[in-house]
Amino acid sequence: MNLQDLITKKRTSLKSCKTVITDQLGNRYEIEHGQVKNLEKSSPFVVDEKPDLNIASIIPGLYLSSQDPAVCTDILKKYEIRHILSIGINISEKYNGIQYYTCDLLDLPESNILSAIKKCVGIIHANLKENILVHCNAGVSRSPTIVIAYLMIIKKLSYDEAYDIVKKERSCIRPNDGFVKQLRNIENTTFIHELFNSILDISAV
Repeated sequence: MNLQDLITKKRTSLKSCKTVITDQLGNRYEIEHGQVKNLEKSSPFVVDEKPDLNIASIIPGLYLSSQDPAVCTDILKKYEIRHILSIGINISEKYNGIQYYTCDLLDLPESNILSAIKKCVGIIHANLKENILVHCNAGVSRSPTIVIAYLMIIKKLSYDEAYDIVKKERSCIRPNDGFVKQLRNIENTTFIHELFNSILDISAV
């Protein structure tokens, strides 16, 4: 049996499945074997497209948000933000008087966060006295993960302790499951201690 025959055989043995789709108006459809069937209408839902301009003060000098405050000059002036660290996103609108930093990180459970933590914790600590804003796209997974890691390393907190501090100030945070697992795995490890000591050495220079 050649490869194509094997693929065809496997496809025929797959169980059929139904997909139910609900649109913004509450219309519901069931799709199976390429056939679309109308279902009973449900309540419509509203997509919230308003910008998220909330900015959370985590500890003195460290702020967390979505990408929206990072391009809002009034908010940046209000909180006297002098540094912006963008996680996994590169904002196009930039202002004079603010230093910008970027760190590549995909919001996927399998993304390795250790290199991002090493880079970002040093940036945060070096600029804490001049107010640094850490953000990603929604301020829900990636940037909270970095801020939680910072608290774990600098304040020597457990994941749960650091998470609770950040959650209290920005209630919508939810690091993806892979990020949570990795953060828990570095609790009380040489990674934490070595990074803490390296930051202290840099601060002393």
